[in-house]
Amino acid sequence: MRLAALAALATAGAVGAANAQHAPHAPAPVNYVVTAGADTVATETVTRDGSSLHSELLVKAQGVKIALRMSVATDATVSRLETEARAAGAPESAPPLQRATIAFTRDSVLVTMAADAAPSQRFTVPAGTLPFVNLSSAVIEQILRRSRVVGGSHVTVPVFAIAGGQVLEARVEWISTDSATLALGGATIHARMSAAGDFLGGAVPTQGVTFARVGNAAGSDGTPPEPAAASAAPATAMAPAAAAKPDYSAPPGAPYKAEDVSVAAPKAGIALAGTLTVPERASGVRVPAIVMITGSGPEDRDEAVSIFPGYRPFRAIADTLGRIGIASLRLDDRGVGGTPRGPSDPTSADFADDIRAALAYLRTRPEIDANKLALLGHSEGALIALMIGATDPDLAGIVLIAGSSRTGRQVSDAQVREAIRTRLNLSGAALDSAILANEPARDAQLASSAWLRFWFDYDPRATARKVSVPVLIVQGATDTQVTPDQAEELANAIRAGGNRDVTVRMIPETNHLMIRDPDGSFVKYSMLKSFDVNPPVLAAIADWLPARMR
Repeated sequence: MRLAALAALATAGAVGAANAQHAPHAPAPVNYVVTAGADTVATETVTRDGSSLHSELLVKAQGVKIALRMSVATDATVSRLETEARAAGAPESAPPLQRATIAFTRDSVLVTMAADAAPSQRFTVPAGTLPFVNLSSAVIEQILRRSRVVGGSHVTVPVFAIAGGQVLEARVEWISTDSATLALGGATIHARMSAAGDFLGGAVPTQGVTFARVGNAAGSDGTPPEPAAASAAPATAMAPAAAAKPDYSAPPGAPYKAEDVSVAAPKAGIALAGTLTVPERASGVRVPAIVMITGSGPEDRDEAVSIFPGYRPFRAIADTLGRIGIASLRLDDRGVGGTPRGPSDPTSADFADDIRAALAYLRTRPEIDANKLALLGHSEGALIALMIGATDPDLAGIVLIAGSSRTGRQVSDAQVREAIRTRLNLSGAALDSAILANEPARDAQLASSAWLRFWFDYDPRATARKVSVPVLIVQGATDTQVTPDQAEELANAIRAGGNRDVTVRMIPETNHLMIRDPDGSFVKYSMLKSFDVNPPVLAAIADWLPARMR
């Protein structure tokens, strides 16, 4: 699903702030680890020294390391931010992929790129606005410090999201002198702070995300810091909160049952953990079923994304289908939830073998009609559904949601251009130059990942011509990750092989995540107010699938 992970330079631009204040601290580094479930998603080393702050933030999913240097005032505001972005493994001596200076005045934010003599962008902001960087513990700390300076138990602090250039409201509620909640962008962080103004750790319980202050610094390659010995840890340090286990059970009153299952995947030598929902039925009656296939990146069986509160699209689809008499099997990705990691560096072809194993499992279940099985894939999952649809003519059909018709390289090229254009407001030669500067980071990612190399070279159209089973293509009309014109390209490729049962449903004002979003820009997902699946997406699936599974 998240096939925009290669826009490394643009991601660096999306990350943009941290901060300082209070009495000068000794310039000793403080280290943080951000986790989502069992995965480390970011590490950060922060040093405060009087009126300055220096942060090194590594965003692991993007393979980008961002240096942040800020000038801060005694009232916890920030007057200047300098950023440098490099590929995660690049030495400090390497030229940065991007360098920018951002000045905060009383009513404006002025952005100057390194190659420019004058500010290239100006944004109007409220007085006291702080810069914001997702996943930065330094940013959380600065917001809390500013809140203390403003005073009161309920404080709103304006922040400037460098991704998208928008002003957001960070709402702080102090529960006690050392404990607060911080609501921002649909997420609520439960945070602890020392009397001196140090962020001690926090958690976003609804997302299973924790911010933990730890002992020694992370390595430059992104290796998570080892926790300090108990005797050396600050007495007030907050231990990472245990992430609540997701609830995969059927909702109260649902006309179906949900069962935790284990699916043997012999080629990988592992067992896939998942949930099978089976509609209520008369004794001895067998029901049709689908297997759901997640998009790219590590995701659980609901295809949840930790930074998007409440986003559980596969749970919504399973519920919709369960209410119209269709069973569904959804699975944790390798290395997520109850599924072991398995062999290292798998590709989409390996994941396709996992789905073939899931189909084989369904054919052993007495409640399931083995002659009425289908697949539903989202983004990368759509590519995998195509692979299997081309080799399994016994399927009742396949549903492709936001599936690309082009090679991964072509998709990545378009996404990088869109990300840089949107985040940095560039065009013409300046845009081309920034895209060229991004290439070393992308090449480094490519060299280190068999999955990326496979995706870059894989042409879905060649496979699509071999698919003979019925196909539904569901596409968001405002999708900027997989552009809407690719839906008909993919449909035409399938039809070119002689398949005439191909349906395209274009869903207005819907982005790549299947969420209602008139803008659709993937660099602005964090600004969305709702992460519910757009109902017309569910309706399109529910309208098409039953007729193919009779």
